Amino acid sequence: YEGFIAASRQAWGLEARGYPEVMSTANDTVRGIIFYFMLLLPFSFFAERLLFGFPDITRRIVGFAGIFVLFFLILRFVHPAFQLSGSPYIIFLAFVIMALGGIAMFIVISKFGQEVRKMKQASSGTYEADVGRLSATTAAIILGISNLRKRPLRTVLTAATLTLLTFTTLSFTSVQTSIKFYRLPRDNAPDYDGGLVRDRSWRGMQESVLNYLTSAFKGRASIVPRAWYLSQVRGERAYVNFTRLTEQTANLGTRDTYVDFDVGITTGKDSFVNGLLGLTANEPEITNVDKFLMSGRWFEPGEVDACILPNDLAELVGIFPEDAGTAKIEMLGRVFRVIGIVDSENFNKYKDLDDEKLTPVDTVKEKDDLADAQDQDPRVVAAAPIETFTHLESTNVMIVPYDFVRDIGGTLNSVAISNFRDDAGQPKANFVPDIEDFMTRVSLTMFVGYNGQVTVYSSIGSTSLSGLGALFIPILIAALIVLNTMMGAVYERFNEIGIYSAVGLAPNHIAALFMAEAAVFATLGAVFGYLIGQVLVLVLYERGLLGALELNYSSLSAISATLIVMATVFLSTLYPAKKAGDMAVPDVTRKWEFPDPEGDRWFFDFPFTVGGAEILGMYTYLTRVFESYGEGSVGDFVADHVRFTSSDLEGNPQYEINLTAWLAPYDLGISQEVELKAIPTGEFGIYRIEVVINRLSGDVASWKRINRGFLNVLRKRFLVWRTIPPELKHQYANEGQQILHGEAVETPA
Repeated sequence: YEGFIAASRQAWGLEARGYPEVMSTANDTVRGIIFYFMLLLPFSFFAERLLFGFPDITRRIVGFAGIFVLFFLILRFVHPAFQLSGSPYIIFLAFVIMALGGIAMFIVISKFGQEVRKMKQASSGTYEADVGRLSATTAAIILGISNLRKRPLRTVLTAATLTLLTFTTLSFTSVQTSIKFYRLPRDNAPDYDGGLVRDRSWRGMQESVLNYLTSAFKGRASIVPRAWYLSQVRGERAYVNFTRLTEQTANLGTRDTYVDFDVGITTGKDSFVNGLLGLTANEPEITNVDKFLMSGRWFEPGEVDACILPNDLAELVGIFPEDAGTAKIEMLGRVFRVIGIVDSENFNKYKDLDDEKLTPVDTVKEKDDLADAQDQDPRVVAAAPIETFTHLESTNVMIVPYDFVRDIGGTLNSVAISNFRDDAGQPKANFVPDIEDFMTRVSLTMFVGYNGQVTVYSSIGSTSLSGLGALFIPILIAALIVLNTMMGAVYERFNEIGIYSAVGLAPNHIAALFMAEAAVFATLGAVFGYLIGQVLVLVLYERGLLGALELNYSSLSAISATLIVMATVFLSTLYPAKKAGDMAVPDVTRKWEFPDPEGDRWFFDFPFTVGGAEILGMYTYLTRVFESYGEGSVGDFVADHVRFTSSDLEGNPQYEINLTAWLAPYDLGISQEVELKAIPTGEFGIYRIEVVINRLSGDVASWKRINRGFLNVLRKRFLVWRTIPPELKHQYANEGQQILHGEAVETPA
């Protein structure tokens, strides 16, 4: 029966360490399927555009939904999450609800934003035009897919390469869960060869710890538990009173004593201790503490109503070495025979394997450290150094039997193990393998003394990602293939890049076109690679051809493999995308450089020209824009005293806008006068824009730096003007005529 219990406890220990890891892997696998559902959304869109390209929106939606459902059904049979889940289709239903809810929320927010912009435009009389990032990204992806459809063979071969890379990554990477030992050497010399089990912050241990140690090492080592009895309130000191019993005071109802608790000095035959130390009769077998006895003896097996007093504590109640074995004390309603007196000084000097005293911890002095240590996560502190605590002096501690301390509510605080033996009962020199085998089944801290060295052992479940080193060559080959493919696409489309630049696309936009193509390749390769890889492995497993190849289905392994492939594609496309952007603007200077101001005056030509037919409407529009930045507005600046005037220059009208602007951040105190002059060039009715800025306040360095933002806002307004519909431009021109003639005008809607 004892063998059965020992084997059962060993099995329970292994199961207790393995069960959380198995459940964590299963739960992560179920959660990881959401990642592939999220990938299936763009994948279905890309696949529909690439394979079918339906022009009708209804057929496009049907194609998108059909591809999504098809690949869901494939996942249903190859992904283990649907076998681990009790209701697999709920996963699909929950994701569909989440996706539809997200789309609905996006539509509502977009419509709300559009209505707010319309209200702002109606109230301010300014026209707003901006290209949303989502719409620009969608246009880039659709254009990129159309380019991929033009070269089907290259697209298929590149996607096949990335599919193989995904399969390779899944095959060679795996998440390994194992028990990791932490060995922290200590600089103290051990008093005995063996082990000491205790909590790092001296929290009490459950009785099951002792039972588990007993079943694991019974018959193969000596096991000695220790217990403490202290105050039940953290941070408060316990006072356990006791009285020496004599012939005259044998009746417990008569006491002629006095205790001064303030200074701890006892008169009469009463005293107190701050804690009880419960030890067993077998304690001397390991620590030889009986050598500290000045008189008397140690506990005998089964002895309960006995105690051992430190010599200076015994003297306080009139008990001397020659009284050992005959003197009695009354404590906690029970009578104890004083069977021995120990040397307080030498007992205080004794240090266990943890380099700390046998006496209980002083919970008053260590109140803060104990509170901090007990709130820490054991998984975090497993590899941390062991803290040292202050213990009670032996004068304030009474040694009593272990069973008595446990009976009155004391806690098991440490267990010592020594005298290891083999199956034949002979002393075992190397017992460290037995310790390590035991530590794999428990989450405890053990101080091990062996060969004159103390080492702290602790074990914790660790997760590692292995096999990444074998992927370097396949990833490098795939990256070079993608790089070569994208570079070929850049040079093949040299003429197209010039067209993109001519119609107004910035270099960053042109580079984004190639990044969009990379996103298509990355998504197709990741999803196809995962599905084909899972199907292939399933077939090989069913036919027994898998061999030593193992595929880890955990979310961490599969998601990391997918992200590695996608990152490879994107990183390999960065250089070709940059080259495409450089080809769009061959000139070295890709940004407008501002000239330096002359003192407090900044004068330069704005890099725009405007036709004579539009200049009046444009300046009216800019006037409305500056007026919308009036006091109370939130923006990059605040404008005041906005005036729109015209004059005659050699028979041609010249227009001018004057205003005072305060630039954000306003705590810098930057203000300036701004003049925007539209001056006819005399050629084909073309006007050039001249900007004059005069600094009124603020330091020069901040004024120059902040004006870049102001001029950038102004540049964007010039660009917005080009997107305004012709009928609205005509309304602005009519309004400008009315402003210049001093007539009342209505804000164009």
